[in-house]
Amino acid sequence: MKLTILGSGTMMPTQKRHPSAYLLEIAHHKILLDIGHTTIARLIEMGIDLYSIDTIFVSHFHTDHFGDFLPFIHSCFVEDLHHPAKKHQKPLLVLGPKTFQKRWDKLREVFWVEPENYPLRFIEGSQTITLDSLKITLFPIVHVPWFESVGIKIQDHGKTFVYTGDIGGKHPMDELQETVRDADLLLIESSYLASTPNHFSPDQIIELSQVAHVKKTVATHLRDEYIPALKQKFKNHPTIVLAKDKMRIEL
Repeated sequence: MKLTILGSGTMMPTQKRHPSAYLLEIAHHKILLDIGHTTIARLIEMGIDLYSIDTIFVSHFHTDHFGDFLPFIHSCFVEDLHHPAKKHQKPLLVLGPKTFQKRWDKLREVFWVEPENYPLRFIEGSQTITLDSLKITLFPIVHVPWFESVGIKIQDHGKTFVYTGDIGGKHPMDELQETVRDADLLLIESSYLASTPNHFSPDQIIELSQVAHVKKTVATHLRDEYIPALKQKFKNHPTIVLAKDKMRIEL
């Protein structure tokens, strides 16, 4: 299992941090976890072939998590036209909240000038699926009230990875503890120094990691101005690290 941090930042890109995007390589699969604006450029910069990605997970529909979804699909569609030999034969698996396909159809009405469809397979809402040896669970996340958000838990041969996406400070802690219990790697947001209705806090991350016995926690969705305070907050918690763009973590 290898996690690559493509973007560890928030809505406004900076020189140090791009919006949310992560690549999980596990059991011969490459799973893109969120696809915020600038993701395509970062993939190309790091030499990662767009065609190598077989699954895209979107936690919610804010553009710092979703903004490059249509450009990604459209880029592959046009590349198929120019290079028919490597054209996608198997649908790209797309995981995310309810209404995902409906929103995609609306985006196509605005931006997709070609009449052809691109092969996509949507799986929406909270549920558990199997993908070869992987057990993938989408679970509900409290973030904002105007659309659904989901997190993702991926299990394979005794290893467990969990990504929350953006998560509100009022998310039920007992439910989250059970979801992430004994996880080998937890990727969770830390946008602010204190809890807000829409975002988690460093103190909540510490509590969650300790109570649920998470082996390694990566705090992400970071704002540059809060980094010194976050380092101070986590300095006595060696299992919690701050994400950096282009960081790679192997388990």
